[in-house]
Amino acid sequence: MRANMQAAIVQAKDLLKVRNTPLDYNLLADDADITSATITGTVGKGITSVRLLIDDVVKANGTLNADGTYSIPTNDFITQGSKVEVAGYNGTNEVARKTVKVSNNERPLAPGANEALAKTMAVNAVMALFQDNNLTSNVLSPMTAQNMINVVQTLAVRDSLQQELDKAQNLLNATQAPANFSLTLAPYKLGKGNYVTGQFSGDIAKISLTVKNVEGSKISVSGSDFKYYASNVIYNQIDLVILTAYDINGKVLVTKTVTVTKDEPVLSTGIINSVTPFQIGTESYVTGTFTGDIVKVELQIHEKPLQRISVTGGTIKYYVKPNITKTTDSVDLVGYNAAGEAVSSKKVTFATTGTGTTNGDVTVDSFSLGKDGYVKGQFTGDVAKIS
Repeated sequence: MRANMQAAIVQAKDLLKVRNTPLDYNLLADDADITSATITGTVGKGITSVRLLIDDVVKANGTLNADGTYSIPTNDFITQGSKVEVAGYNGTNEVARKTVKVSNNERPLAPGANEALAKTMAVNAVMALFQDNNLTSNVLSPMTAQNMINVVQTLAVRDSLQQELDKAQNLLNATQAPANFSLTLAPYKLGKGNYVTGQFSGDIAKISLTVKNVEGSKISVSGSDFKYYASNVIYNQIDLVILTAYDINGKVLVTKTVTVTKDEPVLSTGIINSVTPFQIGTESYVTGTFTGDIVKVELQIHEKPLQRISVTGGTIKYYVKPNITKTTDSVDLVGYNAAGEAVSSKKVTFATTGTGTTNGDVTVDSFSLGKDGYVKGQFTGDVAKIS
């Protein structure tokens, strides 16, 4: 015990030695509320900058004052259940970090889980916006109150609170000069470019890109055109992509959804123009013609595919003698393009003979044992061979 006390005394003396020197990395964070517009605290002389972290992600830079205090805007980043921290830096090196104690920050209050608490938190958040029917601050953080209102399940209470929040926003809008800006976005094409691009004018100083609820870094913009590198964060056409524009003070001016598109592959096409009627018994090939992108054809009998063969020069010649045996067979010729996609098909029909029929008939004469040497008879139609 005595040894521990002695070690603590030595440590305290060491801290006093660096107090108010460039080696003083002391960092304190004041308690805050989930509705707080700023995070405040004090720093030692060794800390040259501070940043706000929400769930281990840097969200905002702070301002250091001559008296050793600091302030960091929250920009509505604090939501229920957030882990809020302040990091102190000496140059580019992080030298200290403190967790901010945030009240009304239960993790997270699911709709219907505790209606009484939800009402209390929402009412407190809305009432904090007013004092004697006036706004308590010119820096309104409506999203914090909105998030709490959204949790309330009692419709009458929720509607009443929403009206009060809308009133606060309207009062704030009336006290501030309207921002002067315009912003247009070009659709982002997957696989075609690396940047979200657009044009702007007026009070816009910085922009950020939020993909699937994760905001990237804010970048400064100037001139009239901007581009934001996005190929490392936008991967799918269904990704929700939001571009946020800020003024020089870090106030959100507008958010816009980025349209994500993807060019559908253009399929080259071809067509089987004609197939010559096939004569069973006298022909061995199905023949025809084609135009366009057809490089192979396939015969399908009763939808069962046979070999796929190459074709060139606009003509088709497919050997089928052992495969087509009856005029009742369902036969299709299918054409494929260079990508291996079926692009055209045509039904194979059967040629008629001089009798005008695709059927045949055989009549057999009587055969006498010991007298006749041959089986004799007559045939009509498509009969080409007998056995």
